[in-house]
Amino acid sequence: MLLTALALVFAIGRLLSGGGGSAGDAATVTASTPSKTPTQQAVAGPVPIQPAGTGQATQPAPSSTGAPVTLAVPDGPCAADEVTVTPSVPVAVAGQRVNLVLDLTGTKPACTFTVSSDTLVAKVTSGADRVWTTQDCPASIKSASVVVRSAAPTQVVVSWSGRRSDDQCSRATPWALPGYYHLAAAAIGSEPGDAQFQLTSPPRPVVTKTARPKVKKKPSSGGVGGKGTQYGGDNAAPVG
Repeated sequence: MLLTALALVFAIGRLLSGGGGSAGDAATVTASTPSKTPTQQAVAGPVPIQPAGTGQATQPAPSSTGAPVTLAVPDGPCAADEVTVTPSVPVAVAGQRVNLVLDLTGTKPACTFTVSSDTLVAKVTSGADRVWTTQDCPASIKSASVVVRSAAPTQVVVSWSGRRSDDQCSRATPWALPGYYHLAAAAIGSEPGDAQFQLTSPPRPVVTKTARPKVKKKPSSGGVGGKGTQYGGDNAAPVG
């Protein structure tokens, strides 16, 4: 009886000690697995865009994998002769407002430029006829501070009313007629850019005529005594 009890105690001790060692190894492996996950995610994730160096062109060619392109940061203001304006007019319809698109590019990798009627000028001409200009309508250029780069153009949109302008930018001036025009634009102090565009006729409104059903008049029945009244029109006399 005593021997049986000692054997039972010894067997339980072996089981506990052996089980404890196996559990410890499993816990170590399980604990070490998530510790590697943050490192793997950092490698696989997107690389943060680093600030561009001062005066350095940091616009690499786009990769086939679609990696983000790093643009240069401005290193100071742009001089007027460092900004080139390329104008265009994508859509122009007579009798309504027209967006004049100005693409600004610079000679520096990046610099700041204040857009206003004091720094930019645009005009619409037809031959020798000056049709409209921002010098007459300075409010058409909204003041803003933009970054001008040599690697990619910065777009500025100037709104033209579609009318001729006078020195007071009146709203009652005639509309510019359909035809071909030129848009010239420049940073004041630099060479202007020029683009030809067509001011097209507005689409004609389609008039739909509403169909009205015709009502047929019923013929009148004859009078008493076999003598009736016949009607041949509004002024027909009765027949006896």
